[in-house]
Amino acid sequence: MSWLSRAVLVINVLLCLATLFAYAAPHVDPQQYWVFAFFGLIYPVLILLLLVSATYWLFIDIRWALLSILTIAVGYQSIFNYFSFHSGAVISGANDISVVSFNIGNALEAYDRRSELKANKLQKMKEFLRRFQDEDIICLQEVGAYASDLLRNNFGDYHVHKFNKGAVILSKHKITKKGQIEFGTRTNSCLWADIAIGEDTVRIYSIHLQSNKITKDANEVLTKGSLKEDKTWDGIFGILKKYRYHHKARSIQARTVREHIDLSPYPVLICGDFNDVPMSFTYRHLQSGLTDAYKEKGTGIGSTFNGKIPFLRIDYILVSPSLRVNKFNVIRENFSDHYPVAALLSLGKT
Repeated sequence: MSWLSRAVLVINVLLCLATLFAYAAPHVDPQQYWVFAFFGLIYPVLILLLLVSATYWLFIDIRWALLSILTIAVGYQSIFNYFSFHSGAVISGANDISVVSFNIGNALEAYDRRSELKANKLQKMKEFLRRFQDEDIICLQEVGAYASDLLRNNFGDYHVHKFNKGAVILSKHKITKKGQIEFGTRTNSCLWADIAIGEDTVRIYSIHLQSNKITKDANEVLTKGSLKEDKTWDGIFGILKKYRYHHKARSIQARTVREHIDLSPYPVLICGDFNDVPMSFTYRHLQSGLTDAYKEKGTGIGSTFNGKIPFLRIDYILVSPSLRVNKFNVIRENFSDHYPVAALLSLGKT
């Protein structure tokens, strides 16, 4: 075996171990061992690297290719958290409800200090939001004063549930009861509302969990960093430190929301920005017993983060099993650092 093949084999073994850690990440509470969460975050990248290494060994020694292939096969179902392959066929019915969830980022994409550019950006944002004026339920996150004015002008006929922490629920149907789950932070929160739809009632959650606050740092490392510079490594370690702290905070928030969900007397619809990937304790804790609309009816790559970090699926629509998912779509247009996600649901699976 050449020195190159030996080096590739060592890297291959490390990749396999890292992937096994990623498989464990959803099952390990970061309050105890946070490091698993990091490997869950980079799971799609690990799979791609394993595929590359398997391809290499197919031309060198097919026996070693089995190492990567078997590692992928052990957790193959995890791939469908990120890549979904469903037909575009839609089964609709009389009890359909349409839902959109969007971290609007306070509509900063519609703002500019230069008035001539601001007018153009604002008009484009208004036209984009008008496309949702026929939706039954709209869940928004990161709604500040600027975005609030836009919503007021475009969705004036909706029932509105909002406080001052960014999460908002808009509904064309009557809100019979509502409240907030407090996280003790300035911006992150969870709103809930019981919404009467015909003879049924559904409890809606609009969630914005603890942000990682690493986007700026990650963009700088990805665009300007060099592994030969100490500054780059300082940036990487800084990102890991922030991710560890905020991931722990999200696990506590997820437990708090889950306790509230479990007490709901109605079917639930959970929308929002979890700030966490499917290979995480946060996602697994919230998704348990519920249907992930993307996995049920999505097509293609499910990433929802509109930034330089690839493969991040952090925005979700989860529903009770009694709600049928007819359609799911990621709306890939640049009006925030998140893409909106949309679903068409039916009350009752019959």
